[in-house]
Amino acid sequence: MHRTRAAALLVVAALAAGCAQSKVPTNAKVTLTGRVDRQDGTPAGNLRLALTRIPDLGEVAFQGIPVAATLGTACLADDPPPLCKLLQRTETDANGTYTVHMTGSDVQGTFNTATNFDLTAQLPRTGSEVDGPSVRAGFQIQRTELTVPVLRFWEPDHVSAGGDAKNVTLDWSAFKNVNEYAAHFAVDGQEIWTDTAEPGATMDARAFEDANGVVHISAAAGAPGPDTTFQLWYTSQGIGFRGTAGAPESRGKPCYAEGQQSPCTLTDGSFDHPLAEPSCPEAQCSVNGWVSVDLGKPEPVGAVFARANPAGGLTVETSDDGKNWTARGNATDSGRFQKITLADPVTARYVRVHGNQGSKLTGLTQLSVWP
Repeated sequence: MHRTRAAALLVVAALAAGCAQSKVPTNAKVTLTGRVDRQDGTPAGNLRLALTRIPDLGEVAFQGIPVAATLGTACLADDPPPLCKLLQRTETDANGTYTVHMTGSDVQGTFNTATNFDLTAQLPRTGSEVDGPSVRAGFQIQRTELTVPVLRFWEPDHVSAGGDAKNVTLDWSAFKNVNEYAAHFAVDGQEIWTDTAEPGATMDARAFEDANGVVHISAAAGAPGPDTTFQLWYTSQGIGFRGTAGAPESRGKPCYAEGQQSPCTLTDGSFDHPLAEPSCPEAQCSVNGWVSVDLGKPEPVGAVFARANPAGGLTVETSDDGKNWTARGNATDSGRFQKITLADPVTARYVRVHGNQGSKLTGLTQLSVWP
C-alpha cells in the first residue's frame, strides 16, 4: 500500500493548489479508466461511482459556490446536494473496471486551469451499519488518457463507540500498513467533529455533545501519477452513536456575530446553519471577525468548541459586562474543528471567539461553551 498519512483535512488543499494550467486541448477526447477491488482483492463489481469536480478559486469568486472540506459519498445519492458539481456517474463491470469518457473542456476550470476531481465508490451497508465502507481518489486530469490506481476498500471487521459524560472510546480493526487514522462524527451528513486517533482511542465526550450521529474512521495515502498526484481516502463503514456528554451550557443561548444585527444560530445544536457573510452597505465593513455568546448569568467556562472553523487560529475571551474583554485561551493551528481549553477556568457571563490576525469566522457551524 502507498505511504499513508492522516486525513484531518481532505480537499481544501487541492482547492488552493488548483491553479495549474490545463495541458489538455479543449476539443480533445479524454478517457479515464481504473478498477475497484474489495479489501480481499476480489473485484467490486456493479458499483456506482461518482466523478465530481471540485470548484476552483475562480468559480468560488465569481459564482459564489460554497466549498466544504469534503464532498464525501453524498454525491453518490440519487439526488445529490447542490455542492456536488457532478460530472458523470458510472458503474463498475463484473471485473470491477470502469471507463469514463469526457472532453477537454470537462477537465478545465476557470481561466483554463486544470480541474481537481473526486472519484468516489461505496459498498452497500450490511447488518447494523448506517452506511458501507467507501473509497475516494482526488486528482487532476492533465492528459487525454489517465488510469487511476486501483481503489481498494478498507472493510474493518468492527468499528465501535461507547462512552460516558467525560470520555468516548473508539475502536476498530486496523488497516494493513496503516499507522495514522482520523475519527469523524457526522449528523445528517454534516461533519461536526474530526480528529486524529488510533484504535482504542479515548476522546473528549464534549466533542460529540448529545448529538445523534454517525462515526466513521478514515485513513489516507498518496500515490504519484502522470502529471498529477493521486490522493486516496479509505473510510470505514458508519456506525450510529449518540453523544454522551449532554448539551453544552451555551445551548439555546443568544449569540451574536460582528456586523450582523440578527442573532446567529451557532448555539442551537443544529450544526447545519453556517455563519453567513452579510451584504455590506459600505464599500468595506467589519463582519464576522468575532462571535459572542451571552450565557444569561455568570457560568463556569473551561473550554470552547468551534465547529467547521474557517479562520485558522482562534482566541477565546470572556467578559462580565459584554464590553470589557479578557483573553483566556487560544488555538494556533488551522484545524476546522477546534477545542480551546482555558488554562485557568473562569466564571463569566459573556464568551467571545475571534479569528487571529483578522481572519473571519464565516462558515462556522456551531460554537459550544463548556464548564
